[in-house]
Amino acid sequence: MSKRDKIITYFMIIFVILPGGVSFIAKIASYFMVEMEEGMSGFALPFFNYLFIALGFVCLFVWAFLSGHFKNIDKPAHDMLEMERKYEDSELRLDNN
Repeated sequence: MSKRDKIITYFMIIFVILPGGVSFIAKIASYFMVEMEEGMSGFALPFFNYLFIALGFVCLFVWAFLSGHFKNIDKPAHDMLEMERKYEDSELRLDNN
């Protein structure tokens, strides 16, 4: 990963992901305060569904970042093109037989 890519990544983490996470946590806290004051009975199930989905995406993002999936973002595109070329070659061989 080049220095420019690292700067962009850290910029996105600091100025996009962290503020989004903080606002999400603030929203969760405000929902819980309303739940405790007004006793909204149907609130918990949808809230926890959204929370688990968000945590799942966070876990996938962290896993991808730590396993190096953002080091070479063009590799999946090249791999896909290589697989397509191999598939077309195999189809041509089958058609010729």
